[in-house]
Amino acid sequence: MASCFTRVHRFFRKPEAVLPFKTGISLHSHTMHSKETLDRLPTYIAKFPIGNYILEREIGRLHLYQGRIFDFSKFYWTPPLSPREAFTLEKEQIEKYGLASLVSLTDHDNIEAGLQLRMVAETSKTPVSVEWTVPYEITEFHVGVHNLPPSRAKRWMSALAAYTANPRPGQLKDILAGLNDEQNVLIVLNHPYWDAESIGPVHHKDMLLHFLQNHLPWLHAIEVNGMRSRRENREVLQLGETLDFPVISGGDRHGCEPNAVLNLTDAASFDEFVQEVRFDRRSELALLPQFFEPLPLRLIENAWHALSDAPGEFGRRHWMTRVFIEEKGEIIALSRFTGTNFHRLIDRFRWVIGLVANPVVRPALKLTFLGNEEGGL
Repeated sequence: MASCFTRVHRFFRKPEAVLPFKTGISLHSHTMHSKETLDRLPTYIAKFPIGNYILEREIGRLHLYQGRIFDFSKFYWTPPLSPREAFTLEKEQIEKYGLASLVSLTDHDNIEAGLQLRMVAETSKTPVSVEWTVPYEITEFHVGVHNLPPSRAKRWMSALAAYTANPRPGQLKDILAGLNDEQNVLIVLNHPYWDAESIGPVHHKDMLLHFLQNHLPWLHAIEVNGMRSRRENREVLQLGETLDFPVISGGDRHGCEPNAVLNLTDAASFDEFVQEVRFDRRSELALLPQFFEPLPLRLIENAWHALSDAPGEFGRRHWMTRVFIEEKGEIIALSRFTGTNFHRLIDRFRWVIGLVANPVVRPALKLTFLGNEEGGL
């Protein structure tokens, strides 16, 4: 087996003059077909003093006067961009650097984005890809499965979804081995150090080690993630070096900011890129300027994209058509609550997020958080 080679390019400015590559590749980003919980929103808001004050005051009032417990885990949102809008956003960022573009969209447990784009001549070569939720003992991992064969993509998605719903011991190896037998499929362990189930960093690392010991032969790469901390991404690069294993990019875009990390290659097609990673075991990563912005501000900006109006194909322009709550077993769009006290409460949260995400106040907040960055990558 060839020795692994991973190199990281850091671009603080536009790198047009220093790119000796032909193609930029955007991996791992989300569209309207992903279902995203809002349960982490209070954590983001609490990082800002005025946000924390309003959050505690309004939730306290809701409980005191209406006897209602405000449970963010019952809320979910769908990202603002359609597959076409997301594809165009990623494509235009890559092409402004003078590169040809390849884009692989990976919604959570859903392949509709790739299937839809392949129906249009302009995007007919788009890979069919997914971010697969893999329950594993007391936690879960997210696996990027890129470039499923279109003729078998729905069959594969059914098998992946069945495992997510009802995981069985030993079955995971069989599924990964079957995917590995598809010569043009790329299997990536996304954000390996993200503790998705909040089991604690020690337990999560134990589970990660166990997962890799049992399944590494059927994985092709691990991921540096554009929406995770620099400390965590440094650990990923160190893990890749320890394992002699490729590390590739994953932007994890959910809002309207394009991916902060890309792969660079001379490959002319996604199939060629897969061969480069799987068999040549080579990866060239590019960290783009937005990667070096303070992560808390970028996370808040993503939350603002969730709770503000967007380009909005398919009648989804208004933010309330893209945010939902589960009430007594029923999924209800927030647009049903227009004009109510509940709507006014949500608007107060939107005001806080909008204030923090405002470009006018961003420079001051950026200075606040710069001292909290964990060194370079």
